[in-house]
Amino acid sequence: MPHAFLEDMKKHIGFGPEDVANLRSLGPALRGSLGIVMDRFYERLFRVPAARALFTGGQAQLERQRQVFVQWLADLFTSTYDDAYCERRMAIGRTHVRVGMPQHYMFSAMEIVRQELQAAILRTGLPDIDEKLNSVQKLLMLELAIMLESYKESYASLVRQEERSFAEERVTRSEHLAEVGQLAASLAHEIKNPLAGISGAIQVIRDGMRDDDPHRPIIREIIGQINRLDAAVKDLLIFAKPKPPTLRPCDLNTVINRVVRLLRGTSAFRRVEVVFNPVLVPLVPADENQIEQLVINLLVNAAHACESNGGTVDVSLSGEADRVRLVVADTGEGMDEKTSQRAFEPFFTTKARGTGLGLSICRKIVDAHGATINLSSARGKGTRVMIDFPRIVPTNPEESSRRRQDTEIEV
Repeated sequence: MPHAFLEDMKKHIGFGPEDVANLRSLGPALRGSLGIVMDRFYERLFRVPAARALFTGGQAQLERQRQVFVQWLADLFTSTYDDAYCERRMAIGRTHVRVGMPQHYMFSAMEIVRQELQAAILRTGLPDIDEKLNSVQKLLMLELAIMLESYKESYASLVRQEERSFAEERVTRSEHLAEVGQLAASLAHEIKNPLAGISGAIQVIRDGMRDDDPHRPIIREIIGQINRLDAAVKDLLIFAKPKPPTLRPCDLNTVINRVVRLLRGTSAFRRVEVVFNPVLVPLVPADENQIEQLVINLLVNAAHACESNGGTVDVSLSGEADRVRLVVADTGEGMDEKTSQRAFEPFFTTKARGTGLGLSICRKIVDAHGATINLSSARGKGTRVMIDFPRIVPTNPEESSRRRQDTEIEV
């Protein structure tokens, strides 16, 4: 504890030589009463179940604590109130932090001490009793300030430690992802060309078969698996080497309409109803191709969540003062809290199929556009993904009117 802190507190409280003299005169008169004060203190403290619960060491701990406490009481009236005294009080505060004593208990405990000491001092019959009580009050305020400072010191140290751990974790994670990204890109390039060759060869074989050839279903399954591999390779390339977006004014209604029409005929959406009602919203600065990839990933993820029992995927847009909000909500199986927290992690998936890169790619696209993405989910209640894009404020009223008409026609 710096000397400046102690002197500053004394100055603010008005603790001076007169108070030291008052306290010295109280010491001998109170020597026989300190045990009573201690007993009354613990009696009142233990009426609070939460305070009593801090004494987990049983009777042995309580006896040790009582000895420390009575020594602390005696020290109130015999100390030199210097840096060594300040450090002893800081050590008490650190102990309170270590055992998990909430800060507000310090206030209530100190008030109990004040009341019990006041009763003991009044029984002494000493002269100038009010001045002596005032000096005790100042000292207890000083004691409380020093002990609470130790809480701040301990919490600041804890915050620094957590921030350091978090920073180290982020650096390690970034390095790990960079290595994974390089490996993924290398593998994707190595796989892509042979995969294209295999796909072309299989299609040549299929085209040379008779329509009733019994091997046609096998060929069809092989092509389906090749397409799955090709999609995984594309995901790896997008994740490992994302292209910076080319930002142009983009109408999200147009992109979503196009994606919905594209996906409605695919197998993943056979049992899933997609609901989208275009509304007039401001343009956003975006790369239309990347936004299309973003919407595809979100809708496919939502459809997979609903595939076990069917369901609905609801897509909506809304324009706010400084942003445009895209929400994709499904009525699927949902996720528990632990899974939700890991949903955006690369390669994390709860599905038997897929690379686990869909939402990771979504986050990369969102971050590159200066947007934000949030996910909320509950087991059995579905999942909701919300993206906020920065908006473009239109400067041409005729353009706004034309877009309004176009949107109404699409609806």
